[in-house]
Amino acid sequence: MMGVYKLFVFIFFLISSMGYAQLSTLEDAFQINMSGIIAQRFKMTLVAENVANLMTLKDEETGLPYQKKYAVLEASDVGVKVMGVERSTEPFGRYFDPAAPQSDENGYFYLPNVNMPNEMITLKHTEAMYEANVNAFKLTKAMFQSTIELLK
Repeated sequence: MMGVYKLFVFIFFLISSMGYAQLSTLEDAFQINMSGIIAQRFKMTLVAENVANLMTLKDEETGLPYQKKYAVLEASDVGVKVMGVERSTEPFGRYFDPAAPQSDENGYFYLPNVNMPNEMITLKHTEAMYEANVNAFKLTKAMFQSTIELLK
């Protein structure tokens, strides 16, 4: 546990000296960790939605095949903010089958632009970032509790 604490303190001073973040209290650290947890959880939800709609040939909103969704994140002084959700502009998969009811006048039908291997890679990366934020939150909590014990 002491090695993790030293690593956290080193990273904190490194980041602070580079000007990326200015933590003034442990409460700021809690807020930054929570914003990361919320953002990564939101990204996991979008990956799940993308995978669930892997074979949705017609979206109710657009009339097109399902378009992959991704989160737009922005860094702030106290963590990360979810700015919104955007749809991918990658081309749809095009397949020739004139007998399919979804085919156009040329005999082609289109599949969503969701790529399963890419979604799994995104999910694994998002899970790792989620776990890192949870561990940083736990470490901040331990530091907060240690501070309270020292003040008694």
